[in-house]
Parts: sequence; structure tokens; C-alpha cells
Amino acid sequence: MINALIQTSYPQALAKLIVIFKEIHLAEDYLQSAVEQALLKWPELQPDNTVAWLVKVARNKYIDDYRKQQKQQPFESIPEVTILPDLSEDALLLSYNDDLLRLIFTCCHPALNQETQILLSLKHVLGLNLVQIANALVSNTKTVEKRLTRAKTKISVNNIKYETPKPQQWLERLTGVLKTIYLLFNEGYLTTEASGLIDQHLCKEAIRLARLLHQCIKNDPEVIGLLALLLQQEARIPARVDNNGQMILLEDQDRSLWKKTNIQEANILVEKALREGKGTPYAIQAAIASLHNNAVAQSSTDWSQIYHLYQLLGMVDNNPIIQLNAAVALAESGDRLTAIKKVKALGKPLEKYRHYYTALAGLYFKDSQYKNSLAYYQLAFERTNNQNERIFINKRINECQHIAK
Repeated sequence: MINALIQTSYPQALAKLIVIFKEIHLAEDYLQSAVEQALLKWPELQPDNTVAWLVKVARNKYIDDYRKQQKQQPFESIPEVTILPDLSEDALLLSYNDDLLRLIFTCCHPALNQETQILLSLKHVLGLNLVQIANALVSNTKTVEKRLTRAKTKISVNNIKYETPKPQQWLERLTGVLKTIYLLFNEGYLTTEASGLIDQHLCKEAIRLARLLHQCIKNDPEVIGLLALLLQQEARIPARVDNNGQMILLEDQDRSLWKKTNIQEANILVEKALREGKGTPYAIQAAIASLHNNAVAQSSTDWSQIYHLYQLLGMVDNNPIIQLNAAVALAESGDRLTAIKKVKALGKPLEKYRHYYTALAGLYFKDSQYKNSLAYYQLAFERTNNQNERIFINKRINECQHIAK
């Protein structure tokens, strides 16, 4: 209970502290001290406003440390952070809505490479942990930790200031901002470590940020495309788990449970995104999601068109995950053997991507190659921390073992 409360409050408190301290590493260090105090004190007395409590404790700890370092320098001489911002519930919620998107733009500084921008945004602004970030970036925690350390060193050595960019500087940072929001939604849509399959709080936060971004930048096809994509994906959430909270594959979902208002809004946005941009990456992905969501049944899904769109997507953003999804679409179009060959060829670049193993296992399963399917489901089970996913994979393992006897 306390850990969940801290996790929920952390991003808001961090966003506020970054604004106060002007430096991410200071904000994170002092917020961590406040979290340690919260773990000790909240079990006995939980504050009404947890975000304000964390901000006040972190700020006070900074002031105490500053005084010690400056040999009891007068309170008035401590720069900027001595001014206590309005920490009322209304003020925090109001400023947080703006602060979060501003801080993502701030982290996506052009002096940093895009992966570092995204890493900093996910960790320091949105509060994801190293395991979640490693999953999002198809990496491992050690690599992510090293990149974080190098990024902080580069920021310090080059004196990169965390200042909110002016509107004319937004476009040069937009790609990193969009990818950050996209990866935040993905973590909510299929969680890395949680016992449940979905973290709806993260999904809703990603959509809120995408809407806010759309308000700021009106006619950008990628902004419109991302919002459309997230709305189409969120539309399926009510049908993604059964009454016991267990995962249901897309092909088995009750489509009557899908959110029709999401789909209708997203359909309009997809058309606009394609018209404005003539095939930008998020617009194409949104179009693919629309084809899924507008099919009345799995059997009527236009898989050939989906495969064609993945080929177009590969021409503008040819990464291994897109190639994997394209191969799955090819299999559903009828050429399963070629699809399996294509997926197997992606083994090296996707060796850290847990969904690679479930995708290949699923293709073998549908092709009645149950021994091969079993081998890849076992590999997937070893790489999956989500308890819900593990239950589903274990069922498939048992099915394969039973059939293969």
C-alpha cells in the first residue's frame, strides 16, 4: 500500500522538485531521501497530500545540507529553492499537468542523443524503474544504468541547462517527446513487472500527454498519429482480460466490449494524420490499429492490407520490432512458413525482447509445430516477469507438452 502510494506520488513530486532545483540529479537525490523518510513515517501517519509532503521534506533536506556546506550561511542567502511554491492539492495538480510535458521537452535536449533523451524522460520525469526502461528500450538494466551515468556526466561536463524550451525549439525535440509518450503507454498496456496485465494509470497519463501535445502543436501528422494510435489501443483494454484478470489474445477478444467512442475519434484522427503527412510512422501504426479495430471479427481483418502498411512503415522506420510485427501479419495473411523464417532471422537483434519469443512460439503453435513452440514458450517464460503473462505462457507450455507426447 505504502509502496504503491509512493510510486503514484513520485513523478509529481519529482516534476515539482526539478522546477525548484533546476537540476534533475539534485531533484532525484533529495526526493530519494524524502522517499526513505516516507517509508519510515507513512505506515504510522499518512499525510493528506503525499506529493506536498515529499516536496517539503526533499526541499528541507536540501536546505539543511546547504547550510552545513556553507558553514551555517544565513537562510536568506540560499538561492531560489528557499522560496516555497504553492503545494496545495489544486496547485500541484494544476502545475503538474503543465510541468510534466514541459519537463519531457526539457529532457529531450538536442545536445543529447535520442535514446538518452528518452531514457532521462522515462526515469526522471515519468518515474519508470530500470527494469521497465530496459524493457521499453529492448536493453538490459546494466546497460541502462551505464547510459544514465554517462548522460549525467555529459550534462554536468557540458553544463547543459534544464530549461523549458521556447515554442520555436519544440520541433527539434519532438521526436524524443513522442517516443517517450509512446513507450509510457506501452508499459501501461503490457506491464513489465506488475501482477496485473495492464496499468491503466500509465495508459491514461500517456493519452493525457498526447492530447496536451496535440493542443500545443495542432497540425503535426506525427502528433495526431500518436494520439490516434493510443486511442485505438486503449479501446481494447476492457476486453484484454477475463473475469479472473487473465490475458485474452486479440483474436479471442469480445469486440463488443471495445470502446466505440475511442475508435470513432481515432478513425477521424487517422484520416487527418495520413492526409497531413502522407505516411509518417505513428500515422501508419494508427492506420494498422484502425484496420484491427474496425473489423467486425478476427476472420474479417484485412491482414494483406496490414502487411502492406507494415512494409510502408519499414521504409520510414525499419527497426526489428516492426519487422517482427510485419512477419506476424504475413503469417496471418497465409504465408506462415515464410513468416517463421523472417522471425527467426531477427533472433539476434531481438534477443532481449521478450515478445520475440512469444511471437515465434505462437507462429509455431498455429503451424502445429508443437515441439518448436514449446521450446520458445519456455524461453519466453524465462524472460517474463509479469505474473499474468507467465500464467498464459505456462498454459501454452502445458498444451504443447500434452499434444507433443
